[in-house]
Amino acid sequence: MSESAVPALISAASGLLGVIVGSGIPWLKETLSERKHARYLAIRVVCILDKFVEGCVDVVNDDGLREGQRDADGFLDPQVNLPDSPSFPTDVDWRSIKHDVMYRVLSLPRDVEIAKRSISHSSEFSDPPDFKEFFEDRQYQYACLGLTAAKLARDLRNTYSIPDRDFGHWNPVKNLRDKKDTIEQQRHARESQPSIFDEISAPNSEQDELKKL
Repeated sequence: MSESAVPALISAASGLLGVIVGSGIPWLKETLSERKHARYLAIRVVCILDKFVEGCVDVVNDDGLREGQRDADGFLDPQVNLPDSPSFPTDVDWRSIKHDVMYRVLSLPRDVEIAKRSISHSSEFSDPPDFKEFFEDRQYQYACLGLTAAKLARDLRNTYSIPDRDFGHWNPVKNLRDKKDTIEQQRHARESQPSIFDEISAPNSEQDELKKL
């Protein structure tokens, strides 16, 4: 290669590098901008989810007693209102976050409505004074909703470097999980117990076996 060709080669390489850098700058700016929008969205959603989780904990800990006492009729009565279904901002770019995360966030209000219908159904088959089925399903549904919201908030925090909340010695997620596990164990124990119909049919089954001898 002649010495005269070297400057031309350097000039061409510099020009190519300039084109690459020049075309990459808008892409980098767009990527950083999307990341900024996504983090802003995540922070707002996490704050909403945190508030909803706290409301779920209140429901889970509501045993129907007011300062340890039943109402004037001796009935258990809900002492806290159900938390409002999460309402998420519309003035943000939802496309800035991953589609699966967006789906999980925007599906939560639908899950709340399904839970409310289940609780309403349970109340129809719940008798005074304890309304056991109603309170159990109310606590269970909101334990599940609270855990779903808490996991979603944790995933957003991890993805977008959002600090955890400091609850001190109180752990709302453990509170929700303990209640969910307790109710599931109670339900399993009830389902494992033989019903009166099983007890009635058992002798007949034994007689049928004897007839085969």
